[in-house]
Amino acid sequence: MKETNVQKSAKKRETNMELLRIVAMLMVLIQHCVGRGLLLGNPSINISNLILIRVLDSLAQVANASFLFITGYYMINKKFNLKRILNLWGKTILYSLIIFVICSFLGIYADALAFLFPITFGEYWFISAYIALYFLLPIINILLNKLTQRQFKYFLIALIVMLGVIRVISNPGGIFSGNIFPVIMFYSIGAYIKRFVKVKPNGRYFIKYILLTFIFVLTYVIVEIIQKSTTNSYIYLRLCYILDGLRKDECIILVAMAICFFMKFRTINIKSTLANRLISFIAPSMFSIYIIHESLALRDYIWQNAGLMNYANSWMMIPYILLVVLIVFIVCLLIDLLRRVIYTLLKKIPIINKGVQKINEKIDKLNTKINSIFESE
Repeated sequence: MKETNVQKSAKKRETNMELLRIVAMLMVLIQHCVGRGLLLGNPSINISNLILIRVLDSLAQVANASFLFITGYYMINKKFNLKRILNLWGKTILYSLIIFVICSFLGIYADALAFLFPITFGEYWFISAYIALYFLLPIINILLNKLTQRQFKYFLIALIVMLGVIRVISNPGGIFSGNIFPVIMFYSIGAYIKRFVKVKPNGRYFIKYILLTFIFVLTYVIVEIIQKSTTNSYIYLRLCYILDGLRKDECIILVAMAICFFMKFRTINIKSTLANRLISFIAPSMFSIYIIHESLALRDYIWQNAGLMNYANSWMMIPYILLVVLIVFIVCLLIDLLRRVIYTLLKKIPIINKGVQKINEKIDKLNTKINSIFESE
């Protein structure tokens, strides 16, 4: 029996990795909901709900790493593609300008320069760091592809120790500060998995992920209890640094969690044609969902006006958080699907289609020149 086009496309795109992108974006929304919604550590919330919120937040802290693992996993053997950067950059500016107009209309303060230059002004830290990584990929890939497995292991261990251990227990503003270093580390881990790590069908990756989450939460709570009980100002300050470091994506426990989570999705085999079709349709909008909901002018407004505190001491707290996250996800997805439809319709207009083709031709020529720099002689 011949494969359908959908099945071929799904196999090429590896729908399990596309599903991971969707789940990771839901996790990003969960983190932003409990963080920007002022739920984490809120003294007006009962202890049982505080613990559940902490566990939910901890489970979701593998989100950013997952996106970067996927990038490393796929891009390690690919050439530099300027279109990817320009597409993401253009999409970010488009949504930033639309949100600026909406905020101006609603009377919500918005920094005009930040909205006009969202990447360079760091309105979206992840997008800015991601684009910076992308410009460095030709050089990074040359290095990573030439490393032996032992050399690659040394490189990753050095990064994880510097960022996941030393940076956690010392001042995060020290020598290993900055978003680009963790981004390179996560990209490199994804590349290492692609080159050297085989999936074990019975690897129990999900069980390990849950166990590591329990260890992480327990560690965080113990440090937090010690911090609140100490009367020594120096110890208090150092523990503040450690608590801050523990919640950074590059914390060694979180890195281990993210690896197990990523490996679990590598074992998933989605056989349903309908599921493959739906996942492949939704997944391209994940960055747009991030851009829309994480705008500086809207992000606090969205979560702090979602009525989360109305369920602060109710058994409905976690279900309500998940409901709010799902609603925000769907609304942002629908907005981006509308953008995709409008873009498709505009491309059917001959003059616009011709203009797009000319721009693509110029980008392709520039892309070829850039790649020629890094080709072996």
